Amino acid sequence: MTTSSAGGPVHLHSARSDAVANREAILEAARQLFAEKGLATEMREVAERAGVGVGSLYRHFENREGLIRAVMETAAEDLVQGLRVAVTERDPKVALREMIHAGAGLFERFGVLTEVMLREQTNELPDPKTEAPPPDLIDLTASVLQRGIEDGSFRSDLDVPVAIAALVSMFESGMLLALASRRTYSRAADALADFFLAAIAAPGQQ
Repeated sequence: MTTSSAGGPVHLHSARSDAVANREAILEAARQLFAEKGLATEMREVAERAGVGVGSLYRHFENREGLIRAVMETAAEDLVQGLRVAVTERDPKVALREMIHAGAGLFERFGVLTEVMLREQTNELPDPKTEAPPPDLIDLTASVLQRGIEDGSFRSDLDVPVAIAALVSMFESGMLLALASRRTYSRAADALADFFLAAIAAPGQQ
């Protein structure tokens, strides 16, 4: 503990650290509970799982919608980070497969919350069908597809925007969820990757 010029205790640094730790604990608790129970989760349950008081929770998030949005922002950040790692793979086929696995990992990590969003069972979140995919997702995917066209891995006449739309629809349509219900998320991702890569492969690369 430090002291002020007047000799009194200064707890600002400790208070800030506690606030950051509490916010992180709340977000992780919310992620777990939304994944387990969906949007039926109550704020009280989140506070209990996080080990904080309800008052502390509301100091960080005004309402449940704000908390949900914060969790989904975390999800988006996780996805973009996974995509950025995937595109570092030199082989565009491997990079695209890893990108699909990154998307599957998002579904696995955020569970029922992701499913609820895609099936439009709530009005509390934006309609995924009326909002474009995040620019990072489009740009990163386009860069891998273009790289594959240039090195001869993917067909030379590949329509990149159409390919991206088809790839995104595999997730938004619930195709991944349907496959994952009968196998692991990793195996579902591999099945989608096999299908997609075969569809866009250059002649002789199948």
